[in-house]
Amino acid sequence: MKEARLRMRMRQADLADLAGISLRTVRHLERGKADGVSLRDFMLALFTVGISDRVFQALIDDPALDLNSLETNTTKRVKLPRSNAEDF
Repeated sequence: MKEARLRMRMRQADLADLAGISLRTVRHLERGKADGVSLRDFMLALFTVGISDRVFQALIDDPALDLNSLETNTTKRVKLPRSNAEDF
């Protein structure tokens, strides 16, 4: 991501502003320390520097990723009844 940002002659602060994320998040992503960074912020940064397609293609081309084994979550969410204070 850093290389793409530099090719665009963009400062970290500019990327943060354009992507709508914090400067701290940009710095964490560029250092490879994504703990606590949301997937949303990560994707916004990738889209902003124009490399999201390459990242997705790399995932698809990865032999360790078996797309056929991925399962969709078909279970429905169930809303539980609210508890009353006197129930406790």
